[in-house]
Amino acid sequence: MEVVNLLKFLNSVHDLYALEYARCDRELVNFLDIMTEDEYFTRTIDLGIVYIHQKTLDQYTIIDGLSRIVSLSLLLHAICECYKKTTSQNAKAIKTIRSKYLFSNKTKLKLHLPEKEASVYEKIINGERLSGREKTSQMFVLLHNFWTQIKEEKLQASNIFKMLQKINVTLVDCEDVSKRDLYYTLNKDKREIDQIILIDNFLKENGVLDIWNEIKESYTVEKNDMTLFLRDFFLTKFNYKKFKQDRLYESFVDYFETMMQYISEDTIMKNLKRSAMLYFNILNVNVKNDDIRKAFINIKRHAGEDTFPYILTVYEDFYTGNISENTFIEILNTIDEYLINRQNSGKNIDFNELVQYLNALISYK
Repeated sequence: MEVVNLLKFLNSVHDLYALEYARCDRELVNFLDIMTEDEYFTRTIDLGIVYIHQKTLDQYTIIDGLSRIVSLSLLLHAICECYKKTTSQNAKAIKTIRSKYLFSNKTKLKLHLPEKEASVYEKIINGERLSGREKTSQMFVLLHNFWTQIKEEKLQASNIFKMLQKINVTLVDCEDVSKRDLYYTLNKDKREIDQIILIDNFLKENGVLDIWNEIKESYTVEKNDMTLFLRDFFLTKFNYKKFKQDRLYESFVDYFETMMQYISEDTIMKNLKRSAMLYFNILNVNVKNDDIRKAFINIKRHAGEDTFPYILTVYEDFYTGNISENTFIEILNTIDEYLINRQNSGKNIDFNELVQYLNALISYK
């Protein structure tokens, strides 16, 4: 653990790598707002902890703190743009800023972002034209705010650097911990995290990303359906009464690591792919059997989405030959009768009571 000036840290490194699942589209830091609160530049500003992993002497992976690094880089670029073509002294200062803080050599940027964000960042720093959509990104919005503040408040570059010398962070090197799990733990209660991309990385690490990508491809039309499937899948596997969607990654890892005690990673994913296919059939009424299709239509018509987790479980039993077609159809029709009664009564009748009856029906059959 070491307290360092953020600007000096950026100068000391050759390459800074972001985690492939990290995002900096929210919570970018307006350094000018923070710094100009102290007009005499006397107050030291503590921006908290930056978690890193030192790969080599001058190469680091940022585990948590990416938004602060990106924000500082954008401010430095804004300074260069605002004072471009003014004086020879400023031209020399701009060259120094770019070589010390933004580039590791003449053409290579120090900061390496995930693919989706790298394009916007690289265009900004290299002065390339951005599309209309790219101009709505948080990076460009913050950059524009920096430009505006520097010009409207007539901030001098030298004063900005005085203020930057007062901004410190505490560096914590996390060598022996899971970067992904640490990132997740630090961020899960602060902001919305892309749970699917975390799962992507977990499965890539376990060598079964190809099967997972096949599952995702089947849900590309409605991406939210993928999350619905995982939610309902885990509702049954963990007997959750209520599933926390912002804990999807946790649930996936718990399930995967539990199942690895009994079957291979490849088998886990093949079983998950089968369940995903069956759930897709439920959502889209994608079945050839007329009686089953009619039952699915009626259940959806009678607002039976909360019964999908149980239907998926029974559907798996039918698909694997553990129950007969007639039993499956009888269960679906019984569920539909329950839904009709629930709608007509206006009461939220507990589905768990029906589940007990249906399970007894399966056992009897």
